[in-house]
Amino acid sequence: MATYAEKSRGDGTLQNGENGIPLLVAEDIIKIYQTGKIETQALRGVSFKVHSREKLFLIGASGSGKTTLVSIVAGITKPTSGKVFWKDLSKDITRSSLEEIIKARRAFAGVVFQDSRLLPHLTVKENIELAGFYAKVPPRIAKKRAEFLLQFLGIWDKRNKKENTLSGGEKKRAAIATTLITNPRILIGDEPTGDLDVVTAESILDLFDRINEELGIALCIVTHSQQVAARADRILEIKDGIIIGRHGKEVILRKLDESRLLEIDRQERIVLPREILQNVKNPTHFTASTKEGKIILNPVFDPNLYKNNIQDVVTCSVCGKLVRDNARFCNSCGSTITNKKGTK
Repeated sequence: MATYAEKSRGDGTLQNGENGIPLLVAEDIIKIYQTGKIETQALRGVSFKVHSREKLFLIGASGSGKTTLVSIVAGITKPTSGKVFWKDLSKDITRSSLEEIIKARRAFAGVVFQDSRLLPHLTVKENIELAGFYAKVPPRIAKKRAEFLLQFLGIWDKRNKKENTLSGGEKKRAAIATTLITNPRILIGDEPTGDLDVVTAESILDLFDRINEELGIALCIVTHSQQVAARADRILEIKDGIIIGRHGKEVILRKLDESRLLEIDRQERIVLPREILQNVKNPTHFTASTKEGKIILNPVFDPNLYKNNIQDVVTCSVCGKLVRDNARFCNSCGSTITNKKGTK
C-alpha cells in the first residue's frame, strides 16, 4: 500500500521507486577555504551514496569536514571541485545555477539545522504554510500537508502558538514540519538534536524513525552523538576531510576501532587509524606485499637512517628496507646493495 507521502506528491507518481538507483551521489568532493594567502582544505576528495529509505549518518570530530560535506550535498555550499547528483535530476548540481538548485531541492531535500529558524512573529501553522508558499507548493495542497504534518509530528495543539511559547522539542518538530511541507525524498540534518536535552532528543529521534519508516524518506544526518549514531543503518566516519571507514548499527563512538571497516575511496586511498600507527611506534613508511590473499604492511622505521641527508639512504631492491648508500649488504635480507653509480 502506498504511504501518505507517496500518494501526496501531486503528480500521480510514487515518491520512492525501488529501482536500485541511489537518491544522492557525491563524487570526489573537494572544498578549499581561503583566508588571505592561507588555504584550508576542509574536504579532500569525498565520495558516498545514499539510497532510498536509508538512514545514513556521518560521524567525525569537530573540524573533520562533515558539516561542510552535508552543506554541499544539500546544495547550499558550492564545492571547489567534485560532483553531486540528485535522483531524477540529470544534471550535476555543482554545475547548476542557484535558481536551478532551489527549484530542484523543493521536491528532493529537506534540511534540518540545529536551531529551529522559525519566524517568531508567526504561528507554527503559519510558519509551515509560509515554507510551502516559498517552495511554490499550491495553497490547497500546502494546507492539507500542513494539517497532516501538525498531527503526524504531534504538535496539532500548538498550531496557533508562536515560537516563544514552545518548548525545545516543540520548536524542533515545527522546524521539521517546515522542511517536510514539500514532501522531500531525503531529509538532511546537521546535528539536528544538538541543542536538546537527552530525553527530548530521544523523542525527536523516534520521530526521525517514523519519518523514515512511515513516510519513506531517507535520512542523511551529521552527528557526534552516540545517542543519534545508534539509530543509523550505516555510518561513515570522516577524519581530516576524507572518509576513513564505515560502521554498522553496533557502533560505540568511544571505541570506533572495534567496529570500523576501513574504506578505500574512489582515489584508491586508505587511511590507517592513529591507534594502529601508535601500536607500531608511528612509522613514516611501510613496505607492502601480498600473501595468500592478504595485504601485508611492514613498518619501516629506523631513526638512524634519517639523521644524515636522505640522499645517503637507498632502498634494498629485494626486501624494500632502507639502508645506507655505502652499505655493501642489506642488514635485513643480506642482498647485495647497488649504489647510485651502479657499482656494488
